[in-house]
Amino acid sequence: MGENARRKSDGEVVKIGTCECMYYLRWEDRSKVEKVPNSLDPSACAGLFFRLPFPEEDDVQIGEYENYNRGYRLGRQESDGTSRGDYWQDWSPEEAGDMDPGLIQLRHDGSGLMFNVKCWHGVKLPDVQGDAVPFWNGKGHHFELYMVKHLGGGVLRPVYHCRWCQSMWSTEWDSVLPFCGFDDVMRQRLEAYAAESKAAAARK
Repeated sequence: MGENARRKSDGEVVKIGTCECMYYLRWEDRSKVEKVPNSLDPSACAGLFFRLPFPEEDDVQIGEYENYNRGYRLGRQESDGTSRGDYWQDWSPEEAGDMDPGLIQLRHDGSGLMFNVKCWHGVKLPDVQGDAVPFWNGKGHHFELYMVKHLGGGVLRPVYHCRWCQSMWSTEWDSVLPFCGFDDVMRQRLEAYAAESKAAAARK
C-alpha cells in the first residue's frame, strides 16, 4: 500500500513510501511533511523504516529520490601485516552463516530459460543438482546498510539487506559504524544517528 504526504515546503502531495518503508523520506525530514487522508503520519508512527541520508541527495526533494531501493556499501581498509599490504574488507554480519536463505530468479534472455535458486547471501553457493553447475564469476558484495528503523521514542536501529534477494535484518550501530569507510560525511551522519539513538534510549 502506497503512503503519501504533503510537503510543507510547497504543498505538493508526494509518495513517501510503501506500507512501513519510507523509501522517499529521511528520518530527519519526517517533520517536513504533513499527513494526508488514508496515509500514515511518519512523524508519529513507531516501527517505520526511513531512507539513509546520502550526502549527494541533499538537494533532492522529499518524494523525488530516483533509486527508491538504494543501499550503502559497508567496508574499510584492512592490513594483514604482510607483503600483501592493505586491502578492502567488505562488512559481513557475524551471523551470516546461520541466516535463512532468500530467493533469486535467474533468466537467460535469449532462450527464455528461467529458474529460481536460494540466495545464501554470498556465504555459499546454492545446492543445485542435475544439469545446473553454480560458480562465482566476479563475486560482488552482498550486504549493504539499507535503512534505519524507528523503534519508538527516537531510538533508531540500523537495518541491512542482501542487495540481491532483498532479505532484511537489523543489527547494532557498533557493528556497522567501523565499516562506513566510503564517505566521511555519510559516516558522520550515521554516527549522529547512533548518538541520537543512544541518548533517546537513555531517556526511556
